[in-house]
Amino acid sequence: MIITIGRQHGSSGHDIARRLSEELGIPCYDKEIVDEAAENSPFSKEIFQSYDERRVAAYIMPAPHYAGMHQGFQLNMEIANAQFDAVRSLADKGDGIFVGRCADYILRNRGDLLRVFIWGDLPGRIRTIMARKDLQEDAARKLIKEVDKDRSSYYRYYTDQIWGETENYDLCVDSGRLGIDGTARVIRTAAEELCRK
Repeated sequence: MIITIGRQHGSSGHDIARRLSEELGIPCYDKEIVDEAAENSPFSKEIFQSYDERRVAAYIMPAPHYAGMHQGFQLNMEIANAQFDAVRSLADKGDGIFVGRCADYILRNRGDLLRVFIWGDLPGRIRTIMARKDLQEDAARKLIKEVDKDRSSYYRYYTDQIWGETENYDLCVDSGRLGIDGTARVIRTAAEELCRK
């Protein structure tokens, strides 16, 4: 059973993935993908974190490892490929839940794959981010817009597909209406049904 979860910022995708992990007794890979990639590449964990699911234009910036535009894009590609290799390696170990990082696309040829996208209405996501990050409404709205733009650009750059478009997923769930527990139940039911086939 391999479940991939794409998620809008503030839709509680990470919390839902962890809940599923507990209920199903299988590993959840979110930041763990970054850890795995860093362990098996020449790049530090800090470099992976600074590039993690960011839009490509954001990678070309002055930094200690900055060596010009061409080198910047080359570094971007090497880091992304290391993460994608980590996704494949972790999936080959057995059941797992993968959060973001184009995992739905990277693992698309597997027969045991359930591709999920979690979304929610903007006011609800703003309230979630306000509470989680202790932000005012305008700051939470701005952060959601920036993170979703990064994720969308990152996904499109590496998959040539549209992030959040229903045809790229097996299941799209509104966590704002169902909550963390309800969304986890829906995904679990779909995953168990898939396993019976």
